[in-house]
Amino acid sequence: MARSSLNISKRQGFILYNALSFQCVWWTSVLFGNSTLLLSIPLLVVHFMLLPWVETARAIPRDLSTMLKVGLLGMAIDGLLIWMGIFEFPVFPGWLACLWLHFAVSLHHSLSFIRTFAIVLQAILGGVFGCLSYLAGARLYAVNLPFGEGISVIILAVIWAILLPVFIYLSRNHRLNRQTADARLYGS
Repeated sequence: MARSSLNISKRQGFILYNALSFQCVWWTSVLFGNSTLLLSIPLLVVHFMLLPWVETARAIPRDLSTMLKVGLLGMAIDGLLIWMGIFEFPVFPGWLACLWLHFAVSLHHSLSFIRTFAIVLQAILGGVFGCLSYLAGARLYAVNLPFGEGISVIILAVIWAILLPVFIYLSRNHRLNRQTADARLYGS
């Protein structure tokens, strides 16, 4: 019984760490730009150092895979939006790449509750909160929205309504493939 309680508290502590580190990275990145890379990268390293203590060693490749898939797709979408002139940054936003990596690992931890929602609700949440994140960044002068807030909000809401369910699928897909492979390997 005590062992079970200890695992729950470790897991809850890790989820709290994950949520706080993501928020810390978001706020410091938006407010201070590329100078926050010295904070963002070590927080990711700590994530992967703590992960086997909370889960199993198999969680490391799962989070790395999600980080690569979701992070690269997110960076590619943002790159496309920059290229199209929907976003403008005063300097190259290296901080945005780290923010994507932190968001990606949050899908298995502090944001994992979204997996249980219907895809329609995931799309609504993505459309609203994904869009609000960029709008807040613009209001804090981290990004410029040359098309204005109205058009940018519509574009970002549509993109994020599609992206959040895709990101959840990409993170879930690896987990399902790993479980299926384990079941085949161990005959369960």
